[in-house]
Amino acid sequence: MKTEIKIILKGVSAMLAAILLAAAALLSGCVPSCGIFGSTDTKKWVLNTIKSNYYYYDEMDKDGLEDLSVEEIVKRLDIYSAFYTADEFQALIKDNSGEKAGVGISYSFIAEGESSVYPEGGCLLISVVGNSPAEKAGLKSGMLLTSGEYNGQTVRFDTSSALENFVDGISVDVEFTFTVSTGESFTVSKQEYNASYMFMATNSSAWTPTFGEDGEVNGIAQAEGREIEYLPDGAAYVNMLQFYGSAGDEFGYLMSQFNAERCTSLILDLRNNGGGYVDVMQDMAGYFTSSLGSGTYRAMTARYRSGREEVANCKTHSGSGLVSENTDVYVLVNSGTASASEALIGVLISYGFLSYENIFISDYNEEFLSWSQGEVKTAQSYGKGIMQSTFTNYFTGEALKLTTAQIYWPNGKCIHGVGLTAADGCRTVKTDWIVTPEDDELKKIIEMIN
Repeated sequence: MKTEIKIILKGVSAMLAAILLAAAALLSGCVPSCGIFGSTDTKKWVLNTIKSNYYYYDEMDKDGLEDLSVEEIVKRLDIYSAFYTADEFQALIKDNSGEKAGVGISYSFIAEGESSVYPEGGCLLISVVGNSPAEKAGLKSGMLLTSGEYNGQTVRFDTSSALENFVDGISVDVEFTFTVSTGESFTVSKQEYNASYMFMATNSSAWTPTFGEDGEVNGIAQAEGREIEYLPDGAAYVNMLQFYGSAGDEFGYLMSQFNAERCTSLILDLRNNGGGYVDVMQDMAGYFTSSLGSGTYRAMTARYRSGREEVANCKTHSGSGLVSENTDVYVLVNSGTASASEALIGVLISYGFLSYENIFISDYNEEFLSWSQGEVKTAQSYGKGIMQSTFTNYFTGEALKLTTAQIYWPNGKCIHGVGLTAADGCRTVKTDWIVTPEDDELKKIIEMIN
């Protein structure tokens, strides 16, 4: 089993890396299998599919395409387009359905002395997947992994590849130990698991989704010790990792609990959420728009190269999980907030659930910007307003993901290349690092809300 660990390397901004990972997994706007025709000649099929569907085809360098390999052809496309072998495509489908294998973390390596927040150096946990072995062991984003121990041997995580190499060398179901900068140790093992993408907390309780034997989300359970004591009374904090798997259903269960707790304000954390499937975004958006009454509510419009437009509507929901239009909604974003995340924000703004002044954007300090080598966008969301579609070659099982359309919010706005900024009326929040041990940024935002 290949360890499910995502590495965010220095020199590639942590934010951009998160976007690329989401893009490699059929990023927002994709149709999971829009296969048109196919051919036993892979290169011929790739060239024809690009010519017929690629949004930037008229601007791309087409000199000598016939003489290039498939890999060389795809390199001429934008960073969101990709080619998958049959095996890669099947693994991708399984992964994005929520079926994972590994420990469930993504991290960025920080060398000793490069950060005043993490002076020891090590592997900074950017995210910990819900319901993963790492989460069950107690690991949290913002922790700094400094070493691992297995079979009596201790490995110091003093290079960017040390952690991955350490875990890859251990078999499935075999326990090993991570040690963090505070000296605490956590026992973990590689497992297959159903990923959860949601978490909710008030100042007195917290909840995470639960799964049945069939792997489907079937409710929520209390998460002991994960309440956020400094939240205001009546407020609920919801963190959403990505728009994959069962995220839409998870949100519905959590919103039922939100209403049962008589909460009146929702703090939705979309920091480092690089997107996912459009239908999951439509599902989530529907828990808001369905409270407005019967009718059809647009989630987004895709405009293709030909000028053809396609509308995606919010899903219709009923029951106890609807979010009232009287709810005070606040959204947290950073430069890793992209695509489906930005599209959901567009729905909330377009239908009056969210105002720009209730959007809080990370504004990084000079130390972090210097460390990321200038690739992080600060004081704005990522600004991805284009959509990918995935085409399947039915003769070979291969797949080609292409940028196929520009997307527009229900109110007609497109944020591509711009993102959300203070110029829109959003509020910026001075932030030391992409994540910090106690989430100091969230504390600042709560103070601003209060």
